[in-house]
Amino acid sequence: MKTITSLVLLAILFGSCQNEEIVPTQEGTTAVVNAKDSEVTNSTAKTVSGNVPSHDPSTIVKSGVNYYVFTTGDNIPMTYSRDLANWTWGTSVFSSTPSWITGYVPGFVKTFWAPDVAWFNNRWNMYYSCSTFGSATSAIGLVTTSAISQSAGTTWTDRGVVVSSSSASDVNAIDPSILVDGSNVYMAYGSWHAGIGVIQINPSTGKTTGSRTIVAGGNSASWEAPCLIKEGSYYYMFVNRGTCCNGVNSTYYIVVGRSTSPFGPFVDKNGVALTNGGGTTVLATQGNYIGPGHLSRITGTQKGAVHYYDGADSGNPKLEIVYFTWSSGWPTLSY
Repeated sequence: MKTITSLVLLAILFGSCQNEEIVPTQEGTTAVVNAKDSEVTNSTAKTVSGNVPSHDPSTIVKSGVNYYVFTTGDNIPMTYSRDLANWTWGTSVFSSTPSWITGYVPGFVKTFWAPDVAWFNNRWNMYYSCSTFGSATSAIGLVTTSAISQSAGTTWTDRGVVVSSSSASDVNAIDPSILVDGSNVYMAYGSWHAGIGVIQINPSTGKTTGSRTIVAGGNSASWEAPCLIKEGSYYYMFVNRGTCCNGVNSTYYIVVGRSTSPFGPFVDKNGVALTNGGGTTVLATQGNYIGPGHLSRITGTQKGAVHYYDGADSGNPKLEIVYFTWSSGWPTLSY
């Protein structure tokens, strides 16, 4: 459950960086990534070397000459990079909150959570979360664009609500994770409450089709921030356990289960279902890398991204690249 203290601090952090000078570039589409620390060389923009201040990072994608990551914060903050080492604050997705949101989430203000972005239907599709702290009254919305720019040149078209929730007996409509599997698209989502759900997405509309299936958690247990991927003949569901957003006291860790269907059942290495408390741990606190969470895999690679709370920097949340390795059909993650 995301706590107000850390997210307010994130909003202040992101808000303080939005008015820096930026330089426009050419646009296009693809998706690969790598990252190494390097020195800050740009003196005209807010540039972050190596580990990017970040919470609930989206899948890292490439449009034109730049790589982009979107995060929790006011109006959906964005950072961009040409070399995946020096990151610069760009223009946020929204300049104002879409009017439909307060009809689903009364009291919502401009702090959006946990976006994810994927390329299908000849456009970028960004799914984003709207909620209030500790509440199951939530919604996931959709915006689309044909190309992403670091400047205000990006035109995002709001497509409205995708899924919503209104009680703790439902899957909480936050933390979307999008899997494009050939001509099929799926969305995993959820946080605590009724657990993690998977639902199919119509590629033409970006909206849901069919009914959702609960594949992990339930009974208000600590399951959130799912990441659904496919490797070989298996679908893998990575999910966070524990709690986030408490700096060095965060207890997040990532578990996984696999299935031959995106709708489960997902079981761990011992055969225990994720709906019955199962889950093989693949990444947990290591030294100053505290409470890693919100995994995504970068399309077409064995690399991914997480945020973690930096024990060497007062528990501030940062982005880090992780690497997937596979043995007998089971993944491990490493920095």
